[in-house]
Amino acid sequence: MKELITEISKKIKLQEYAIFCGAGISLNSGLPIVTQFLNYVLDSINVEKVDIDKILNSNLPFESFIQTIKEESNIDHILDIFSKGEPNTNHLFIAELVKQGNLKNIFTTNFDILIEKAIKNKGLVENTDFKVHKSEKDFENINWNDGKVKIIKIHGCITDKEEMAITLELVAKQILVENKNKAIASFFSKKINPKIMVLGYSCSDVFDISPLIESIDNEKSEITFIEHSQSELEFNQEEISERNNKNPFIQFVGHRITTSTGLLIKDLWKNLISINYENKVSNIDWKANIDKWLTEACDYSIGIKNQISGRILYDIGQYKTAIKIWEKGLNIAQKENNQIFFYSLLGNIGMAQNSLGNFKEAISCLEESANACRENGNSQGEVSQLQALGNIYRNLRQFDKSLNAFQKAVNIAEKFEPESLCSTLGNLATVYNQTGDYDEAIKVLNKGIVIANSVGGKQSEGSMLASFGIAYFQKGDFDKASKFTNESIEVTRLIGDKNGECLSLHNLSNFCLQFERYDDAIKYSTISLNIAKEIGIKPSIASAYYNIGTSNFFKGEIELAIINLKKSISLYMNIFGKKHQYTQSAIKTLERVEKYPNSNKMTKMNLK
Repeated sequence: MKELITEISKKIKLQEYAIFCGAGISLNSGLPIVTQFLNYVLDSINVEKVDIDKILNSNLPFESFIQTIKEESNIDHILDIFSKGEPNTNHLFIAELVKQGNLKNIFTTNFDILIEKAIKNKGLVENTDFKVHKSEKDFENINWNDGKVKIIKIHGCITDKEEMAITLELVAKQILVENKNKAIASFFSKKINPKIMVLGYSCSDVFDISPLIESIDNEKSEITFIEHSQSELEFNQEEISERNNKNPFIQFVGHRITTSTGLLIKDLWKNLISINYENKVSNIDWKANIDKWLTEACDYSIGIKNQISGRILYDIGQYKTAIKIWEKGLNIAQKENNQIFFYSLLGNIGMAQNSLGNFKEAISCLEESANACRENGNSQGEVSQLQALGNIYRNLRQFDKSLNAFQKAVNIAEKFEPESLCSTLGNLATVYNQTGDYDEAIKVLNKGIVIANSVGGKQSEGSMLASFGIAYFQKGDFDKASKFTNESIEVTRLIGDKNGECLSLHNLSNFCLQFERYDDAIKYSTISLNIAKEIGIKPSIASAYYNIGTSNFFKGEIELAIINLKKSISLYMNIFGKKHQYTQSAIKTLERVEKYPNSNKMTKMNLK
């Protein structure tokens, strides 16, 4: 331990260290860590203990949790938690290093302003001595060589609630943005920060920060990850790459140090700072903010507890539990005679039934909800339910009904819900592609992509570029098909839209099969397969196995073809059942491979 403190102190004095910190550093200021916050909120909205455990053990990011609450209620009281508290010893230590000129770059996921407050208390002036970067615009303009101390607040800051809200939504939707990506990549670059000390961080940002850190290819910073231990007697050191679970630094050089963070900071303080060490702790009543938020939210309906808890459980795949909770909410809304809330809950139940494969029940719920939304003048709700209906009908290959639902949604969105228009047009174009009306698909996409570009909707742009690729492929224009599909891959990869990237790679694999470029088809399908496995999208996993198996067949690799096709069939059976077109197509291909292994003459793929 003494050798470690001496070595770290030496490198800090040489300005080689930057600091990356999470919520743990603010715990002694009275701010809750994620598990404390989630436990209290979930208990307050009557989530059962067994379900709380499922939520806490899921990969649902804190930002997604907050975004769900935000979509159902005003969360100002919750956000105000992060404007409270006083700097503790961790913040004072950082501030002293900044004052002494030992620390130039700080990266934090925290919304609070305790680091800035501590630095200002040392007499340093914002924008003169240090600069806070807290928005996409700020991230674009980081000048790493201007001599100012940088505080990178990658998830935003409580001082700008509007920007925070944008960040929360982007993280919740798993949308990464270009300048944020660059800020993360630059911070973890050896050229800018030779070494980085990680403090109070749980590596739970699986939707945005972790994937970006994992994607950094070269010139990585050396990592000193401080894993907090409650015991001051514990000390362990291991290579940062040794741990597999929740470790975005697995490809980095460095060490994980398991010890008491407080003890480490105390020892570093004594080595580096001339003023006396101060063990400063403060407290706030953050639970009162939660209580106040919930009281006001329940003014709309007591059932808001059911709405929020059901949505969170839906987000982690607990569909049956979500339905039970929403059904209780329906009874509450009915007793309160709150029709808008009643049909909102009914629409949610429809979505969950769809996820369970109960399509008849899903359609019934969504149609009733859409009709009620129209009668109540709830255009936003109607567009949402129509889009859900359109997607269900499309998956069931009832294309006339799907087109009808999406066309209605487009008409309503054009008049009343412009924010929904882009996604609705994209869905409509997809159905036109599936029904063979490629010119109409291109016409709709040309309209939609202009909107996507004007509002900076990179996710919609990536999706529409993929649809362009399919339309031109089916029209026989292979050059344009490849061009648009590759552009889609670039856009989706840039913003971290792994689902979009996965689908575009699969499309490219389909095209390669048609061109009889089997090795390329396998290559793109394998990349797609790995992404699908990472994010848990079973239909895409099945599709990738199908393309790999088919490519193996046409290459004459019969054993590999059978193995991969069987994997595809097993997944399709589990998802759609035996009678679905995808399942039947895979079964027929396997039968051909097994009965007629020498009949591997290329036939045109069906992309519908």
